[in-house]
Amino acid sequence: MRFFLDKAAMLYTYAMEPAPFVIGLTGNIASGKSVVLQYLANLGALTIDADLMAQETYLPGNPAYEAILARFGSDLTFSDGQINRSKLGRIVFRDPAALAELEAIIHPLVTKKILEIIQTTHRDVVAVEAIKLFESGIDKQCNAVWAIAADDDVRLERLMEGRGLDENAARQRINSQSPQSEKIGLADQVIYTDTNFSHTYEQTSKYFLALGLSPFEVVSENSESRLSHLNPNSFGAASAFMEEKTEQKWQPEDLYRLLGQRTVVAFYHGEQLVQMMILRVEQGMGVYLAHAPFRSEQLPLKVSFPLLKQYLSGIADMLIVAKDFISPEEAKLLGFTYGDDEPPVHPILYNNFLRKYGLMPGEVYFSKI
Repeated sequence: MRFFLDKAAMLYTYAMEPAPFVIGLTGNIASGKSVVLQYLANLGALTIDADLMAQETYLPGNPAYEAILARFGSDLTFSDGQINRSKLGRIVFRDPAALAELEAIIHPLVTKKILEIIQTTHRDVVAVEAIKLFESGIDKQCNAVWAIAADDDVRLERLMEGRGLDENAARQRINSQSPQSEKIGLADQVIYTDTNFSHTYEQTSKYFLALGLSPFEVVSENSESRLSHLNPNSFGAASAFMEEKTEQKWQPEDLYRLLGQRTVVAFYHGEQLVQMMILRVEQGMGVYLAHAPFRSEQLPLKVSFPLLKQYLSGIADMLIVAKDFISPEEAKLLGFTYGDDEPPVHPILYNNFLRKYGLMPGEVYFSKI
């Protein structure tokens, strides 16, 4: 009877949890959406990249896989069964009808998954990045919609330099989309990313705070340590940490760029910044990439890693740490298991994620969150 009452109380509490505040991000290709999304991640939001979620739908065994092969050809696969995204892209970006067919397969699955996340998360803020935010109807689930925009020449340069496309291919992708002005006209706010990272961050932070939202943080049991976002007010100490680690000068713009590319969690002892941890978090996985300084006397691993897991709760299902960062004894003490064990996510997704950051399962530990 006690178990029943406890379970009922848990269900009641869950049902009474307030809905998250949902920020929808949209914009055309290479407009800077991913940078703004990462800034929101650094403020503690649960972030959803609809493009990555779409890619997940057509992993082998997932719902869109067979439908895409049936429509676009079984020769689209690599030897391991994964769909060749580059080959698929070449087919659909030169044929609007084919693109529409692909979207008809994928978009309903992505929309359903996004709605499930919004309805079940315990995080206070959710940010959804989607080019088709309005077309999919996801905007109706958002409390605020931001359009991300940049000049066409800037976007062209980003596609050519950042994604390795030639000019014709880059222009083809830009021209395959509706004008930016359509999204701008429907949005509540517009963030322009033409200039530099600091300007983009300042706009993101201003609009976030104007909505009455607060950066997420967790506090240690003794209240001495606090884990939060890296506040620009701490950039002086952060620069010193990074300069010692990398042996190069770090200007504020370098740190704004880092915050637009990685999740940077900051540990404070009182008001003093004592350590930074740098991660990449996406698709339910967080990989620990670096820290500065390497160790802090004020922040032992038995304090920092439980705080980090608590901070990531509701954002990631697992935390991955390279064996270079912790000893086997520390890994066991902190609840990590060997990286070649069965992960709590799709195994191909897991292996692709590790490969993206130059890692293999045998080189890491992971812990479920």
